[in-house]
Amino acid sequence: MDATPAIIKLAVFAVGGQGGGVLSNWIVEVAERNGFRAQATSIAGVAQRTGATIYYVEMAEDTGRAPVFALAPSAGDVDILIAAELMESGRAMMRGLVSPERTTLITSTHRMLAMSEKTVPGNGIADPAPVLAAGRAAARRYI
Repeated sequence: MDATPAIIKLAVFAVGGQGGGVLSNWIVEVAERNGFRAQATSIAGVAQRTGATIYYVEMAEDTGRAPVFALAPSAGDVDILIAAELMESGRAMMRGLVSPERTTLITSTHRMLAMSEKTVPGNGIADPAPVLAAGRAAARRYI
């Protein structure tokens, strides 16, 4: 029998200024105050999208043995994914981080338009319906 505690894997996709770093720090603090070991890392985004960043948290019950945590999320291996902007949930799905066997996807319907949407003459805003439908299909649980 394996005595290694299960590792909970959580990713936060946030656009610059949306508080993804604050949220991931709160999650780590809550975990540690409740008997878990936790680690948070971040992968900075690109300036063209106003700095979209992936914040990644892993946590496991503290058994006295140090768990081995990853530094970044892996495809098909995320338990909870929080997207603070709708198209960021689409990017998470495109990266394979949302899986029907495992992932609870929590996404905002809020939009921050991409440069490609802003520079089109007329209305260049991408239709959100395909992203919402993909989220319902790709995730084990969709909120």
